[in-house]
Amino acid sequence: MSGRQTLFIILAGALSLFNCRKTTENGLPDPDPVLPRINITIDKTTKYQTIEGFGFFGAYDVWWESPDKMWNDSWGDMVISDLGITIWRNEISPSSTPGSPQDADWNKQKPVISGLKAKADKYGVNLKFIGSVWSPPADMKWECNFSWAGDPDATRNPGTVSTKNGGTLDPNKYIEYADWLISNIQLYKDLGVDLYGIGLQNELMFREPYNSCMYTITWYNDMVKAVVPRIKASFPDVKIYGAENMLEMEGKEENYRWFYHTGIKSDPDVASNIDILAVHGYSDGIAATSGSELAKMWTNHKTVFSSPLNKKAWMTETSGYTDSWERKGDKPGALNLAMDIHSGLYYGDMNAWVWWQGSQATSDEFSLMSGTRTGKKYGVSKHFYRYIRPGAVRVKGTSDDSSLFLTAFENSVKGTFTIVIINSGDSAKSVTLNGEGLPGTFKMYRTNSGSENCTYIKDIAPGSAGSFEMQGKTIVTLQAGGDPL
Repeated sequence: MSGRQTLFIILAGALSLFNCRKTTENGLPDPDPVLPRINITIDKTTKYQTIEGFGFFGAYDVWWESPDKMWNDSWGDMVISDLGITIWRNEISPSSTPGSPQDADWNKQKPVISGLKAKADKYGVNLKFIGSVWSPPADMKWECNFSWAGDPDATRNPGTVSTKNGGTLDPNKYIEYADWLISNIQLYKDLGVDLYGIGLQNELMFREPYNSCMYTITWYNDMVKAVVPRIKASFPDVKIYGAENMLEMEGKEENYRWFYHTGIKSDPDVASNIDILAVHGYSDGIAATSGSELAKMWTNHKTVFSSPLNKKAWMTETSGYTDSWERKGDKPGALNLAMDIHSGLYYGDMNAWVWWQGSQATSDEFSLMSGTRTGKKYGVSKHFYRYIRPGAVRVKGTSDDSSLFLTAFENSVKGTFTIVIINSGDSAKSVTLNGEGLPGTFKMYRTNSGSENCTYIKDIAPGSAGSFEMQGKTIVTLQAGGDPL
């Protein structure tokens, strides 16, 4: 057989294989005929919650480090213009006393607040600054004892109390406490920052060796009714969020009836003084609540509390995820973090998500990044933080594959459209995007277990002609309408 005949046979065989490939409805070859064909459908006419933002707590390093480690200019650029935070959370910190030394005071916090404000202004970002109280000043506190949030035998009385190791607010000092909070809001105002929101007490059921303060449901409700009107008289636009207890307590079927959001709901005067229902993503203040059980907790919280009360739902603190891609021992990984953010958005109509410590020199499961060094948790967070901006409205998105999870967002102010898709399965899929009135092209960004960290991959289009491969155990963001920053 001649060389020319051999070449002809090879070319004919290749042409035959090409003609046998599965094609799209437009007659174009499918991206991979072996992969399962999955359809995603977007319905822009069905709308859900409006996003207020994503963010984290703290400075370039933890507050208990030296003042010169609190701010880094490159880090400030990175968290605003690359990660894309739109919420920054801080402690409303009492002054140090001999019996209650503090990790941070206003002088230590001020350069970070000013630095972040300047970076946000530089990039045109309306950064929301929010503050939570871990403890009132020591001279406003009493001793207390109770066994559960609704304990009818709870006691509180004068005693020697510091800002640490629990205790409770002296009920005779509600006015002083309100005025102390007002003075702290004014400190931000003096820096040119309108504090967006304030949490009256962080994790109010736990006696901790660090700054902490405890309330029963009744004590908390009494404090809210006394304190909030006085704050609003001075700063009517500041949002009050609470109770910052655990989602596992406020949303789990067997728990939620006995905790603080039920107390808020039971008293219309309290409910009218709370603007945002806030929870933390832990089981005990340290261990992350992660996994499929979150779907039911968030659904309960929406159905029982945020929807009937017509309140926004925020998750204002979580951590405890390793930077490995998947679960490592009893610690969830970065892909679990993606799924857990999705659960809040999809099942809980969550409006905001705030990580615990944003940065510290020695990265661990409690920090999102290590200075300007980033990893998988940062990459996963960026899929949401950078591309789903305040004002984006979640619209209906469905998949015909149970291992493919998605949320879709239209931002009419910015003219952008964002779809975040997670393939939780091990196998790759060929995904087709369908829906009326979708943008003509999307930029695809992907994070996987390898070297990709919210990395631009290619442009794709809706319809079968634009079908794309979704690798197993990956997260993809599809972004249309230009840079959303």
